[in-house]
Amino acid sequence: MPYVLQEVSPQETDNISTVVNNPYLGLDGSGVIVGIVDTGIDYLNKEFMREDDTSRILTIWDQKSTKKPNDSVYVGSIFTNEDINNAIKSKADGGDPYDIVDSRDEIGHGTKLASIIGARGYNRNIKGIAPNCDFAIVKLLNSLSYEKAFRENGIEDVTVYNEAEIIAGIEYLKNYAFSLKRPLVICLAIGCTEASHDGRGLFSRYLTTIASIRGVAVVAGVGNEGSAQGHASGFIELENSVDKVELSIPREIKNFNLAFWIQRPNIVSLNIKSPSGEESSFIDAKISLERSFKFILTDTSVNINYYVPDTFTGNELIYIDFKDIKPGIWTFELRGDYITNGRYDVWLAPSSLLPENTKFLSPNPLNTLMVPSTARYIISVAYYNSQTQSLLAESGKGFNINGWINPDITTAGKDILTMFPGDRVGRMSGSSPATAIIVGVCALLFQWGIINGNDRTMNSSKLRSYLIYGATRIPGQTYPNESTGYGYLDLYEIFKNIIAVPLAPYRSDKVNEDYTEYYCGRMLVSVPSDFYYGGE
Repeated sequence: MPYVLQEVSPQETDNISTVVNNPYLGLDGSGVIVGIVDTGIDYLNKEFMREDDTSRILTIWDQKSTKKPNDSVYVGSIFTNEDINNAIKSKADGGDPYDIVDSRDEIGHGTKLASIIGARGYNRNIKGIAPNCDFAIVKLLNSLSYEKAFRENGIEDVTVYNEAEIIAGIEYLKNYAFSLKRPLVICLAIGCTEASHDGRGLFSRYLTTIASIRGVAVVAGVGNEGSAQGHASGFIELENSVDKVELSIPREIKNFNLAFWIQRPNIVSLNIKSPSGEESSFIDAKISLERSFKFILTDTSVNINYYVPDTFTGNELIYIDFKDIKPGIWTFELRGDYITNGRYDVWLAPSSLLPENTKFLSPNPLNTLMVPSTARYIISVAYYNSQTQSLLAESGKGFNINGWINPDITTAGKDILTMFPGDRVGRMSGSSPATAIIVGVCALLFQWGIINGNDRTMNSSKLRSYLIYGATRIPGQTYPNESTGYGYLDLYEIFKNIIAVPLAPYRSDKVNEDYTEYYCGRMLVSVPSDFYYGGE
């Protein structure tokens, strides 16, 4: 008997093809810009071109390139649609396209995402969700200092980015879309674990602001840390009582850090015990206190920083930085100095950046979604195996530690067909392809709402609501829940619910270059067009 690979075409998930193939809706992402902040894109791939061989990529900001510096950005090169078209033509004429646009996706991650979102469909098996959307690409500058530290830990071939370059990339995409007065969906298939997970950090606050703008949507994946045993939490019940967290270190690690977050107004002090039994002793929590300690028997140094409170969250933060931490069970004792509910949390770095079997002995699988999927107003995406209709343990789990509902929606994330650099077709699994699927769906909804004039006030919050209204919920399960949020994506059900909503009172009656006007009941609303897309 012959066996075949189990794989899923992007449009064949979650009733997407039913809507995309509906001739009366005519949805293909037209007029919508999809911004991807990632590893770049293979701009020579036919799937990102129109039938006349012109590119659907409007701009590439390659933060690593030195080919074409631009005063509008602080690093890298900006390539225009004209540059990209000239490079494509150069290749067709036998020249070297990289003499014109020297941006490549060496890793391939960004190309795979773009394919799932909007591959043109010349290869029918990988036709994207929104095959007529346009792309704006930011290729991130990787952090050489972080990568050096991880190489010293024996972790090779990892790509790590700084928060500053990611925020700069998002800001570039926002401003670019504003300049064209077109709706924008931002794809964030990147994340970190070492943050407060309450939506109050700097990056989360920034994204909350961006996602509040009309015509802009931000989609972020929950990550793949659901089963990594990298989160521990608990409650210290009384003042002067002690709780402990045990961490297994499988081998010596040169650079290792972690952070305890204690919900305000609780105040907690820390004692560290090495595998040999040495102790740092409890260090009372003080504002901006720093202490160093040397574990003699294990030849391990530790630097402990207290931030009471942390600048952005207001919570207590205890940041611990080890040098040459040795294998064994390390114990962290937490003593309650002032207690209301006594909640504390600690997260390890993403599992891909740690030696195998670095884990907490009593992990908490909840609250394992990655930042920035914890931000307010953005759309956070979990994933499942659509072939077996089963949850995947590695999908990050909510909720946000302050009770906000994340994830919002769940979609397919196993064996999704996509395009690799070099015109190769392959499969992609995990949080990233699921994020790309929702990005494509949001592009279709923006086209229906903003471009086609059915709901010109759309932003991330409205898109999130549409996704929730149409979600499939399994009888007997409680929703929202930590694994699947409000349920499973069903694009057909979204439009069935939209039809049931009286949209006519909000439908745009007049659109011109300067104003968008519509009726809300009997009231005429007239909004300057710039107001939708962040104009001055």
